[in-house]
Amino acid sequence: MRDLFKAIFSNSGNTTDRSGGQVMIMGGALIVFNALLMFCLSVYWINPVVHQYISGKPL
Repeated sequence: MRDLFKAIFSNSGNTTDRSGGQVMIMGGALIVFNALLMFCLSVYWINPVVHQYISGKPL
């Protein structure tokens, strides 16, 4: 049983093949999503009209 676990875990690092383009696309998408989320949150906090439109309550 111990030999089976060693065989599985020793080969697990070799099975993941990450192409550089895929990693760049996922990283770029994550950065764009994060920037969009920060922008929307800052507009929600700063602009009273947007805050009142979303929450229904004035600042």
